[in-house]
Amino acid sequence: MKGLFAMLLLVSLSATAQTKPESAVPPAIVAVVETVSGKHFVPDTTFASFSEEDKSLLAKEPVANWSLLQESDNMAFSNLVVGTRSYQLVIRRLPKASYPTATVLRYTTPQSKPEPIVRGTLQAKEEAKAK
Repeated sequence: MKGLFAMLLLVSLSATAQTKPESAVPPAIVAVVETVSGKHFVPDTTFASFSEEDKSLLAKEPVANWSLLQESDNMAFSNLVVGTRSYQLVIRRLPKASYPTATVLRYTTPQSKPEPIVRGTLQAKEEAKAK
């Protein structure tokens, strides 16, 4: 019981400590996600792990360096490798969700666990223009 409480406390603290306002997402990053996915990206969460280095690397790298979008069931992903650091765009479509969710993950080393840096929803470009 004590372990469960500690785990819940840790999860709630990390969830609140990791988010920043979505306005912190630079337009260049939004453009990368839109170009790779082919859809309009509306960020809703940026995580504290989203650094200035991430902003500059993702903005500088041409979209052609991202892998082709690979789809499987309710998920699609694309990868970008820059030196020892890599990024992954993961798109998930949940059965009851109106729009798919896109998350950009960062791997600082080949052995590191993925760190989410930005998340949002994807909308059809025609739908986004109508709003």
